[in-house]
Amino acid sequence: MKKPKNKLTYKQMLSIMEGMDKTIQQQQMLLFNIDKLLEEYIGFKKETESFKKFLEKKYDNNNEEAKEK
Repeated sequence: MKKPKNKLTYKQMLSIMEGMDKTIQQQQMLLFNIDKLLEEYIGFKKETESFKKFLEKKYDNNNEEAKEK
């Protein structure tokens, strides 16, 4: 006979979900801070056009390479 699967208790599921929520919030905060830092740096350098061209060139090439694969 097959053994019944061990199911998680409500408390265990809640603990897992809380851990996932905490991780997601940390990642969101990290992204927010990186975005803020990048905006500050661009404002500090005041070289937005050359930076935008660099990003477009870099990521347009990557997108074309991905499409070829």
